[in-house]
Amino acid sequence: MRTYYDVLGLPFGASAEQIRQRYRELARLYHPDVSQEPDALRRMQEINEAYRILSDPQLRLAYHLRLAAWALRKTARSSRPVVVAAPKPPLPRASPRWMLTTLASLLAVVASAAVVYHLYHPFVVKKALLQGLHLSAWPTYLKPPPSLEWIDLSHNRLTTVPAVLFEQKRLRYLSLAHNEITLFPGTCAVWTELEVLDLSHNRLKALPLGIGELRSLRILDLSYNELGALPPEIMALSTLTELRLRGNPLSPESRAWIEAQLKHQPNLRVLW
Repeated sequence: MRTYYDVLGLPFGASAEQIRQRYRELARLYHPDVSQEPDALRRMQEINEAYRILSDPQLRLAYHLRLAAWALRKTARSSRPVVVAAPKPPLPRASPRWMLTTLASLLAVVASAAVVYHLYHPFVVKKALLQGLHLSAWPTYLKPPPSLEWIDLSHNRLTTVPAVLFEQKRLRYLSLAHNEITLFPGTCAVWTELEVLDLSHNRLKALPLGIGELRSLRILDLSYNELGALPPEIMALSTLTELRLRGNPLSPESRAWIEAQLKHQPNLRVLW
């Protein structure tokens, strides 16, 4: 039986850091954008599914239960009754075989229930860690669940924000740092629960539509872009506590206006 650990080439019980590091290595080898192998897409789909299961503690636990149930069922099937030679029939005694079978069945039920629970409760999958994979677009083989709260797409080759991100209504953290983004094709007003937005080290000359409607936003990193000014709605965000603006060609008028607005925002810290 080939396990998800085998797919990633890791020993059973590998640490979360080992799984994350191995996934990055394999993604660089088999991602369809960089690999010329004919089965690269299929391999990447297998790798992605293995990473999805093993990187989530709850899904990983359910998977371990399934493996344990399978091992117990295999042990029960291979068990053989012990024949004791005696002049008289021995007294009846409990056989370990039915115990193993019963335990395997119970574990199978628990594992199945866990799998069904996770399938029909999408909030279980909350993170998508796709940083440093040389992506130029959202992977076609990865359909993001609507439950994502944390997405990291930093250190890739994106030139525009993937459209699928505008379908995520539960985002709390989004990093698009260290890309080549010049365009936001949609409004970020859909991210009503977003708390941290990192757009640093891109090529933005203007901020996306709807940014003034992010009523939960606490940290906004715009450093090292090409912004000459900020829209007024930024300074009206009452929840904002940190605004990073280093490395932008802000005009003297814009800087003066921002400093004046800080008098009305005592909890806001601006990093120039």
